[in-house]
Amino acid sequence: MLAVHLMSVLLLAASSLAWAQLEIENHGHLDMPEQQARVLFLTTNRVLESEFHSPGALENAFRMKLVLGEKAERFTIDDSSGNGTIYLEKWNEGKFAVAAMRLAVQHLLVPERQKRMLEEIVRRTHEIAPIKAAQLRNKPASPAVPHLQDDCISQMMNAALRGVDCRTSAINSRPSAASPER
Repeated sequence: MLAVHLMSVLLLAASSLAWAQLEIENHGHLDMPEQQARVLFLTTNRVLESEFHSPGALENAFRMKLVLGEKAERFTIDDSSGNGTIYLEKWNEGKFAVAAMRLAVQHLLVPERQKRMLEEIVRRTHEIAPIKAAQLRNKPASPAVPHLQDDCISQMMNAALRGVDCRTSAINSRPSAASPER
C-alpha cells in the first residue's frame, strides 16, 4: 500500500514539473495526448541527463514550448540557455522527441563546455593536420595548445547571430614538431 502511495506522489510531482517546464499552445484545439507529451518531455530530459552524466541539469532549468497548428514545422532556440520552441502542424511523437532532444542537448552544452570542446577540436586538428615544409621554415613555433578568440566563441554560441566571421587568425598556427632544417 505504501508503494502505491509513494508512486502516486512521484507521478504527481513529475507531472507538476512537466507542467511547469513544457508549455503547450494549441489554439486550434487539435487532437493531441497532452500527458504523453509531458511524459515524453520528462523522459527525454532524464535520458539526456544520464547520457551527459549530468543528473538534474535539466530539472527546473530547461523550458520548452510546443506550438501546434503551424504549417512550417521547425524548432527554435529562444535564448542563450538553450530553451526553445517546437512548431508542429499536428502532434507527431517522433518529431516532438527529436526536437526536444536537440533542444535539451543545446541546453546542456553551456558556453564553458562549448568553449572547452571547441578548443579540444582545434587542438586535435592541429596535432594531425598536415603542414607544408614552407610553413616550418618561415614561422616560429607556436604555443602547444591553440586558443580561440573569446569574442568569436561567444558570437558562435549566440544562436541569434548568423554569419559569424571567425577567420583563421582566430586560431594560432599549428605548433611545429621539429625545428626547420637550414
